[in-house]
Amino acid sequence: MKMTQKLIQLLQQKQLTIAAYESITGGLFSHLLTNIPNASQVFLGSIVTYTNDVKVNIGHVSAAIITQYGVVSKQTAEAMAIACQNQFNSDLAVSFTGNAGPGKLEQLPIGTIFATIVYQNQPTTVELSLNPTWPREKIKLIAAETIINHLLQIILK
Repeated sequence: MKMTQKLIQLLQQKQLTIAAYESITGGLFSHLLTNIPNASQVFLGSIVTYTNDVKVNIGHVSAAIITQYGVVSKQTAEAMAIACQNQFNSDLAVSFTGNAGPGKLEQLPIGTIFATIVYQNQPTTVELSLNPTWPREKIKLIAAETIINHLLQIILK
């Protein structure tokens, strides 16, 4: 919680807004942010999609990107983050796509995650290969916490 509080405070100090586009994390990233008092000053909202159809039809991710690269890919994560930033008109946007199990998805092992942060029109994608024996809840939490750390580093540059 301390990292999340630090992120909210930093966003407030720099007068930056953030939005999220979540798939694998199922809204957990947004939940962590909204646990912090006054998060509404900087957190605009989120999109949570769990199927490809919803990603395309509501989340504005090109079906061609998903078809060509797979839903769990750097390219899809980047498209999600860019679509999120466009929809919310936020200073920062973050996206999460991955495989939390129980089996392989698109031949990728459990624990494979791509998350993209877009800031100052620059996408930064983080690929995580988490322990496939961890429970889904732990995979999701580690992914969200890792990106909170990356957000802090990017904003402080």
